Amino acid sequence: MRKMALLLAAAILVFAATMALAHPPKSISASWDAANQILNVSAEHNVNDPVKHYVLSMTILDGNKQLILKQYDRQASAEKFQDSVSLQGVASGTVLRIQLVCNIMGSQETEFRIP
Repeated sequence: MRKMALLLAAAILVFAATMALAHPPKSISASWDAANQILNVSAEHNVNDPVKHYVLSMTILDGNKQLILKQYDRQASAEKFQDSVSLQGVASGTVLRIQLVCNIMGSQETEFRIP
């Protein structure tokens, strides 16, 4: 019985430590390349190992209409997430919602108005 209690305590500690290190992306920024109709998105997401801890998905929405859903299996750098997507035909003044989801825990969302 004592071994089970110790094993359970160890499992809880490992889980808690993992959650303490996990965090959602933050400080999402976006820019618009009007000539090519490309949305550039970046976010601070400092990780120890970008193969094990990364931004899992990026969703771009116009209101509640999903324009883009991209999924990832790693992050290009240990400091930040960065990607660009083509959004042909999006009108000036359109307010896009950008959602980034961490593969371990949490998400972040921001809005960006197409200039």
